[in-house]
Amino acid sequence: MELNYSKEYYNNVQSILNKIWESQETSIGRAIDAITNCVSKGGLLHVFGCGHTQILVEEAWFRAGQPAFVSPIFDQGLWPHNGPHRASALEKLEGYGRVIFQTHNTKEGEVIIVISNSGRNPVPIDVALAAKEKGLVVIGITSFDYTKNVASKHSTGKRLFEIADIVIDNGGPEGDAIIKIPGLKQKVGPITTIANAFILNSILVQVNANLVTLEREAPVFVSANLDVPDDINEEYLSMYWDRVYTYKG
Repeated sequence: MELNYSKEYYNNVQSILNKIWESQETSIGRAIDAITNCVSKGGLLHVFGCGHTQILVEEAWFRAGQPAFVSPIFDQGLWPHNGPHRASALEKLEGYGRVIFQTHNTKEGEVIIVISNSGRNPVPIDVALAAKEKGLVVIGITSFDYTKNVASKHSTGKRLFEIADIVIDNGGPEGDAIIKIPGLKQKVGPITTIANAFILNSILVQVNANLVTLEREAPVFVSANLDVPDDINEEYLSMYWDRVYTYKG
């Protein structure tokens, strides 16, 4: 059996990752500088997304090779596995994002990454607005092709890219999926999970390198499945135990 569409997907992934690096290097650099400045002074990096985008929040938090200063903003109501209709409805509920943000431990001067491909729904917009009002630096990761072709569903009329201090285009197409198969009405092959993970990890690896250059500790988790002492990760957990509430679960 031929793998024509699999190869097309592979080629599209390569193309989009190249596009991100070529067009977004400056914005990624600004994000790296903001986060480095924040965490070198003892601050946290907060990460938020709705629906499947919460996968990216998990990508950045408490895993091998990632820093302990990442504070995830989770909400069970926004998880699709708790009911896709419910999650979709809550993402469109204006005011809900403010409640989520206000019950999360943040400080003025810290940084938050808000990820939303369409950038149009009230919850990520509310989170971004509330964060700016509190004095956090807001980094928005979104799809320009998507968000600039849709209207905001927030009462302000604004989309994420119109609110964030630093905006990074993930290169995803409108609707996310990239492969058209004759005889199939919908496109297949969503791309933005890969693109967003690439952006996040590109940022975090350089932040860790910057901390080393500044002679600051880079508290990076090691895989629990390696033959290494458990106290390595426990030390990093204890550093942020009172500030990253998800470490206490």
